[in-house]
Amino acid sequence: MENPFSYSDYVYGAAFCDRANEQKDLIYYAQNSQNVLVYSHRRMGKTSLVHQVIRRLKKAKPKVRSIYIDLYGTLDENDFIDAILTGLTQIESKLERILKQMAGLKISGSIDPMTNLPTISASIKPMEKPEYLEKALNLLASYSTKQKLLVVFDEFQEAAKYSEEGFEKRLRKVIQGHRNISYIFSGSQKHILIEMFDSAKRAFYKMARSYPLQKIEIRHYADWAQKLFKKKNVNVAKEIITDIVERCDYQPVYIQQFLFDLWRSATVSLDVLDEIEKSIITSQKNQFIFLWNLLTQNQKKALRLLAETGGESIYAAEQLQRVGFNSGSVLQRALMSLVEKEILSQNGMLQFQDAMLKKWVQSLS
Repeated sequence: MENPFSYSDYVYGAAFCDRANEQKDLIYYAQNSQNVLVYSHRRMGKTSLVHQVIRRLKKAKPKVRSIYIDLYGTLDENDFIDAILTGLTQIESKLERILKQMAGLKISGSIDPMTNLPTISASIKPMEKPEYLEKALNLLASYSTKQKLLVVFDEFQEAAKYSEEGFEKRLRKVIQGHRNISYIFSGSQKHILIEMFDSAKRAFYKMARSYPLQKIEIRHYADWAQKLFKKKNVNVAKEIITDIVERCDYQPVYIQQFLFDLWRSATVSLDVLDEIEKSIITSQKNQFIFLWNLLTQNQKKALRLLAETGGESIYAAEQLQRVGFNSGSVLQRALMSLVEKEILSQNGMLQFQDAMLKKWVQSLS
């Protein structure tokens, strides 16, 4: 029987766990052309949720067409326009129509060897960027005249790093006039996204409904995993699922990986989970060492302190002295730099974005 769990890409169908309320909400917002800001730290299943919503919208009534645009790795306005044009190929099979609408722009098309999907690249002079940004966005709007459209800008925080002056203002000016499109602005850097959408000084102020993703409850994981394991006549106790979820700090990607490996095992026990955990950490050890070697001594000390204490009383004098900090302000600067590097996240409290990195750091003590 094929392993029903998946961790190397976004998941869907039976491999997708719960998020029933989130799916319902996002489908409703899409069908009613409302903009949403969806954010969580990495490995929380944000992208899988978005793709699950897109799949369900194809069958929902009223139907909504969808375009998923991944902005990760984009560096400037030109890249942003390329991403939109490439995204349009998801609903437009005739490249000629896109070329016609972007008349005057030098465009080249190719096939991405990694995804086997078409990509479009435009050659734009600096002074032409505002004109072609508006054209690309209005081209999106042209596909929403007869049927509602959902446009997902994933990793939207990348747009905040573009150097072009006034980019956010020009982007908002155009899309705020789109009446038949729902925009999902999705990302994993909470501090940047909140600044973009909650600061009255920024162009996207109150442009979208804030929708932070919460942890999936253990009971949902248990019901889902037990149902799948029963297909191969294996009973997995709730205590086992609870142990997995807590080991993984509720991070869906690692939970999927644990369950994937557990599916292959001849037995189900806590000892088996220990072996799976060791295997996962070992497989990533070189990556963790590479990351560790890029950190300053204070950043390393801060990570060890956080890993050992879970964030409890880290500014207490004895804790600071134990790891060699002269003051709380030095620790705070180190922690904030780790947030900037996306090693830690700050959602109410500081935590590791990678549960297995946390366990590896704990092993260094």
